[in-house]
Amino acid sequence: MESMQQHAHRMMSWLFVREFGLVMLLGMMSAEQRVAALLMNLSTRMKAHGYSAANFNLRMTRDEIGSYLGLKLETVSPTFSKLQKQGVVSTNGKRITIIDGEKLTEV
Repeated sequence: MESMQQHAHRMMSWLFVREFGLVMLLGMMSAEQRVAALLMNLSTRMKAHGYSAANFNLRMTRDEIGSYLGLKLETVSPTFSKLQKQGVVSTNGKRITIIDGEKLTEV
């Protein structure tokens, strides 16, 4: 019983830290920073699962990304375009290619 309680506390702590990070993300970052953080997070997760960290498909629509990041669709698409013009990423529909990971991190 005690080990189950400790496990539940660890899970709750992890969820709290994760949610706190999301609140900080939404409250303190610009639209460009939010999208860059999302792409970096996805890149890290893809790499951890044995896939390419620089080439992947977004499973979310631009509208869903906006909802997740607290942005409007009218902000998400131009933000992706801006990152593309800066040579940071390349987009082709849902296909994302991270061209310059260092610049993406700097954003």
